Amino acid sequence: MPTQTFESATPSAVAPLAKSSVPARTLRSAAVALIAEFLILALPLNFVYGFVAHNAYRMSLGAGLLFALLAVVFACSGYTVYARYVARREPGELALRRLVDLPRGWLLGAVLIGVIVATIAVAGDLNLSAGGWPALAGLPAIPLLAGVFEELIARGVVFRNLENLFGSEIAIALSAALFGWLHIGNPNATALSATAVGLEGGVMLAALYVVTRSLWWPIGVHMAWNFTQTSVFGIADSGNPGRGLLHTQLAGPEWLTGGAFGVEASVVAVVVCAALSAGLLLRAYRSRRMVAPLWELRRR
Repeated sequence: MPTQTFESATPSAVAPLAKSSVPARTLRSAAVALIAEFLILALPLNFVYGFVAHNAYRMSLGAGLLFALLAVVFACSGYTVYARYVARREPGELALRRLVDLPRGWLLGAVLIGVIVATIAVAGDLNLSAGGWPALAGLPAIPLLAGVFEELIARGVVFRNLENLFGSEIAIALSAALFGWLHIGNPNATALSATAVGLEGGVMLAALYVVTRSLWWPIGVHMAWNFTQTSVFGIADSGNPGRGLLHTQLAGPEWLTGGAFGVEASVVAVVVCAALSAGLLLRAYRSRRMVAPLWELRRR
């Protein structure tokens, strides 16, 4: 991808620092911020997400998409208000001036799924036929909701606060484990599929956030990742069945196709996303965008 599309401000914690100890109250403040944002922001967002997804799925296409869009605006506004007036910080990661990152992320997500499906087709077998546009809003609306709500929670609240406290490396590992664990209850999920989701979504999207310091990038990738699977190829997404413009049948061993859980459980998806994650992390290290643990930070 073009280098210029990853423009972002390097976090202050990454800048060269001189020796000094971090006060204990700073560590306590970071821990309190993590707990407070999880309880006051993440949990309510998750409740709204579940409520809207449950109802939008059964609405007509136009009404459901409008309902989902209003919920997305509400979620982004709530995140911004909390950041400015409760946390007393400017949420640059969700700034409107960076909204251009959304279509860039969307393109990346769609290309990733396209590459994964094509690779599985070459290694196994693929049968494509015409599908149809869903009469209900469910499949088009759910990727919109998942992309915004899950990224606000997983990357905007959980990862960002873990990073402030534990540094980028530990935060990526912890948030990826949590992201995978949250998918263990999905239909047809197994320990292996949850691990795959943690590596693909948890590591890759966190690394993308570290490099860009923009939530719009992972939101776009997440939305397109889900939408391309369910509403374009008509294949399962995290165990949830799809119905898209195409009807796609993938044949081959389960380790190749992902089985009933979908291509996210495929070794192909894991390898493709791991390769991208490695490239992103390498860029993050070279550009000094990785944040050190709070107890190791030293003042200038």
